[in-house]
Amino acid sequence: MAEGTTYRIGRVRLPGERDIADLPTAASLGASKHLMSRTQLAVWLSFPSRHYTPWVRNQGYILLIVAALIHLVVALVIAMGKDTGWGEVLLAPFCLTGVFWLMGVLQVTGSYGARKRDLAEAPAREQAFGVWERLHYCRRDNVAFEPGVGVSFHPSETREYIFGFRRSRA
Repeated sequence: MAEGTTYRIGRVRLPGERDIADLPTAASLGASKHLMSRTQLAVWLSFPSRHYTPWVRNQGYILLIVAALIHLVVALVIAMGKDTGWGEVLLAPFCLTGVFWLMGVLQVTGSYGARKRDLAEAPAREQAFGVWERLHYCRRDNVAFEPGVGVSFHPSETREYIFGFRRSRA
């Protein structure tokens, strides 16, 4: 990305809610409605992307695999010692791998909820993308509009428009 184009993207809300968490306000970007940079305009008119990369959802499984491998190696090392019982062979490695197990389980359960939320948000995102594809920008008047609808809005209100106002038609 070009310098100055990055901004924090939040989570897309379900269509029942009008406020969109990832809508940057003019004040937070340091612009007025009459004076803005091309970077700010690009941020406002772009379709909101997800706040994660797809491989992040699999990190919990990777941590669980790493924990299992470390647990296995440590258990084998302990088992080779003299006078060791099965209880300490199986339970002692948790002292070393417990954090990996815990973080892995937390990430797997968190990604399950996020996947469930993504499925619930998918229809709203598809409808919003269809509306976003039909938008046009007028440089002279500094407004965005959808032909045939008769409503124009400032570019900073793009996300609010595609997720809120245009809910009924796609």
